[in-house]
Amino acid sequence: MIRSTRLIVGLAALALVVGACGSAASPSPSGAPATPAASLDTTPVTIVVWDYYGEATPIKPALAGFALEYPWITVKYEALDWDSMNEKFAVGVSAGAAPDVATLDMTWIPTLASNGVLEDLSALSGGMLNGAPIADQFTAGGNEAMQYDGTYVTMLFDFDAYALYYRADQLEKKGIAVPTNWDEFRAAAKALAEDTNADGKPDKYLFQVWPDTFHWAQFLFQNGGSILNADNTAAAFNSPEGVAALEYYKGFIDDGSGMYFGPDQGDQMAAFKDDTLGMFLNGPYMMGVLKDGAPEMAGKWRIAPAPYSKQPGSYLGGTGLGIPVAAASKQAAWLFVQYMLRPEQQVGVYTYAGAAPATTVALESPEVSQPDPYFGDQVAFPIFLDTMKTATHFPYVKAWSEIQTPTIDDAVAAALLGQASAQVALDDAADETNSLLK
Repeated sequence: MIRSTRLIVGLAALALVVGACGSAASPSPSGAPATPAASLDTTPVTIVVWDYYGEATPIKPALAGFALEYPWITVKYEALDWDSMNEKFAVGVSAGAAPDVATLDMTWIPTLASNGVLEDLSALSGGMLNGAPIADQFTAGGNEAMQYDGTYVTMLFDFDAYALYYRADQLEKKGIAVPTNWDEFRAAAKALAEDTNADGKPDKYLFQVWPDTFHWAQFLFQNGGSILNADNTAAAFNSPEGVAALEYYKGFIDDGSGMYFGPDQGDQMAAFKDDTLGMFLNGPYMMGVLKDGAPEMAGKWRIAPAPYSKQPGSYLGGTGLGIPVAAASKQAAWLFVQYMLRPEQQVGVYTYAGAAPATTVALESPEVSQPDPYFGDQVAFPIFLDTMKTATHFPYVKAWSEIQTPTIDDAVAAALLGQASAQVALDDAADETNSLLK
């Protein structure tokens, strides 16, 4: 669900910035190769790069500039989709057919890192990225997400953290203030929703309720809860904070202000276009989805920090650049990773793919900080940057993929659909989680 829109986002971004993306996302070749540092091994080598971004990838356009600067490194670029990468990467590593660099969804990192699949980038880099400390180039949350057992195992390339998208035209029309806390959120959702067919149930301008770990975890973190305990040995999400978070989330459905949006609900873009949905929580890539899918709604949507209970919070995801332990040319691979994290390439994450670059320099750059006409000339990326600072990555445990899907996902769906109480659903999921952790 999170990454299937990558191509759509990229096409939207290309349409909006086609006149500028060439200079923003790739270096301007001088016509001659750069002089390599004396310490670099310039023995000719070929590295294999696997990339799941799709047609709108910011990586492929940068290959020519990389070749100019590092002419002794040949890049064999292979495009995969998200699902293929998810299936192929671990298999390739175990079968001795690993790439040297791969784009990896950050939700995969817990399982890959805890299984020893990813190279120790702290040792490979000496803690430095493009001549400066790695820690100085990312937010605290980003730095934490890139580490396993105190060492860097991936470099964040783009990030995903959730903010509130809302129909500004309707809030203004109805005199509803943009909510900042949970009480205001529920009140705003109820005031925004409309019953247009007189059947007693609101059917317009509803809050989108996703039945998954990504969205419910935001409420869990905002309420002071956590997914696992401090040493990642047992489930903690069935705590009073977790139960209250799920009950609060279900309340949008119970009072008619929210719409359950599971896999059978159809095309969400149609729900945006016909005004069924008026508020939702999602990441920066959804800016591009809206622009591409509903250009006629320009000026109607805005973005705000997500309302919270006890503290700001969001899940932290995105895309990482990883080097597998089985990579054949790790030094050359690290040069490639560093090149892709230079400011001009990071800006390309936005101009080519419509995603949020991971480094703070890129997020604060003029190219990314332009007023956006689609969102009423709002400059939205600072909101996501602030969100990232308080976001939490998923636990780094071997069983995470099974804990997230289906264990927690199914529990959230069961509670939202009234098939079990929040306490029972989360207790059952906690029992299964504890078995998986053992």
